[in-house]
Amino acid sequence: MGKKKSVPEIVPSASELDAAGNKYPVINEQDLTDERREYFFSLPSFMEKPLFNLLEDKRDIVLVRLMANITLTAMPAVVFLFYLREFHPLIGFLYCCATYGFYLQRFMLTLHFSSHRRLFPKGNILNGFAQYFLSPFFGLPSGSYYFHHVIMHHIENNVFPYDVSSTMHYQRDNVFHFLQYWARYLFAIWLQLPYYLFLRARYSLVVSCIASQAVYFTSIYFLWTRVSAQATWWTLVFPYFVSSFMLMFGNFCQHLFVNPKNHTDSYNLTYNLINTDMNKVTYNDGYHIIHHLHSTLHWSELPNSFNRNIDKLAARGALTFQGVDYSYVGFMAMTGQLEKLATHYVNIGSKETHRTPEQVVATLKEWVKPIPY
Repeated sequence: MGKKKSVPEIVPSASELDAAGNKYPVINEQDLTDERREYFFSLPSFMEKPLFNLLEDKRDIVLVRLMANITLTAMPAVVFLFYLREFHPLIGFLYCCATYGFYLQRFMLTLHFSSHRRLFPKGNILNGFAQYFLSPFFGLPSGSYYFHHVIMHHIENNVFPYDVSSTMHYQRDNVFHFLQYWARYLFAIWLQLPYYLFLRARYSLVVSCIASQAVYFTSIYFLWTRVSAQATWWTLVFPYFVSSFMLMFGNFCQHLFVNPKNHTDSYNLTYNLINTDMNKVTYNDGYHIIHHLHSTLHWSELPNSFNRNIDKLAARGALTFQGVDYSYVGFMAMTGQLEKLATHYVNIGSKETHRTPEQVVATLKEWVKPIPY
């Protein structure tokens, strides 16, 4: 067996960044130097090398490995459940715990970044593998994530009413407002998403969206009535409830703090998370301001872009926290512990832009309030 081709260097080292002329010391060194942990195992060289050679950006072998991990472990379990047809509910529950425990967060961010930037040359069928084949097993109708996230959320930028996943008109430190937000997605997204596409005159996408939903529901009906209701519940239906909650909680937390005086500005409608273990399993998803500013920027370049633009981020009042993930931020806000969250706040840029601890707390309290539309 030939020698396995290693993953190319993903980001420059902190010392290289300093040598390139950064004005301020690198403050996100953990994100620059820690090893990637999005996948669990590599493929044998004879399987991985052809995929590696096909990639438009070789750094994306990390995403391919994660999709291969799911295909080789979770998908055989799905086939096995349908083969059994009838089984003890505990078996289905254990399947869900294992699949979502190991893969849900990793897959959603794999889907996320492969939706923004295709992995393989245009027209290659492998570009749709996560979007159309794997997605339903994680509670998403084929193709729906692209319509919802890339077409709607990033274009409308969390601004209501066109972005139907907007958080701005909710009291964002109130758990009951989050539950309303989740329920709206859970029961209404099937109508709201195609309606949004229609309002924006994206007629071909309206047809694609409705068709994908029709195939999704038809497939579930067929599998439920003709093959196995039990297997369909655990592999396709139950995942929708789990994933919808996790996706909406994630988006709610990412857009928890919105400046009421400048709510359309990408610098002021989300925040960055640095030096957190979360970034190592989510392709640097903590750099959410940077991602909203440049949605097609390669995931490996997000920490470096943060460093290059740190003056601009500071001047525009952007929020940065370190050592925490989005769920921690949301939990602290919804349990009234903003003072504790403020201890993770990072002052960036020149001293003139720094906030005192008291100013941080005051800003956070102001930025969770509902914004009229």
